Amino acid sequence: MIYQLYINGYFNYKNFLYDNALALGLAPSDILVLIYLLDEYKKGNKKINIADIENKILLHKNEISNVLSNLLEKSFYNVVLVNQNNILEEEITIEPFIKKVEEFYKSDDDNTTNKKIFSLIEKKSKRLLSATDYENINNLIVIENYDYNDFVSTINYLEKAKLDVSVRNIIKYIEKKVINNNPNSQDKEVVNELLSLFKKKHE
Repeated sequence: MIYQLYINGYFNYKNFLYDNALALGLAPSDILVLIYLLDEYKKGNKKINIADIENKILLHKNEISNVLSNLLEKSFYNVVLVNQNNILEEEITIEPFIKKVEEFYKSDDDNTTNKKIFSLIEKKSKRLLSATDYENINNLIVIENYDYNDFVSTINYLEKAKLDVSVRNIIKYIEKKVINNNPNSQDKEVVNELLSLFKKKHE
């Protein structure tokens, strides 16, 4: 999808690079050269012309060569051999850059979702999470693949069972998969178990 947006002129890769240079590990000269490559590729020019780069962005050819090597090493573009009239010629491909952009946005979405989960648990447990809490909850998200809805369902279940909505209980019952998205069709045995635990806790 990002590739189509880029080709059709709807993806502002210049702003993306300027705004996320630090996160991407790009120096100013890296950005200038990469923008040149992306501009030319979109026009259909897939060959690297160091002399043209030198004229357009006013960098010395030695520096341009170093930047190109750095961008290649960091997988912002790739070089492939293409058969042109029985002659092998080098061309660039920007698929590695597109993949980085897609991974960048996915990572950003994941971080936003994680923040929502942490915020929900802090609100419901009525306390700030400790470093250990963050680690344990993050393991449930990353390793066990529980999502935001799983945490919401577990908290709802604890509230309806009149159990303490603590971090410990959230982790305990989500791991036991005591999740019920339909409060009108609760499993009686599970409810009885929860009530039994609740009574023992308050005896």
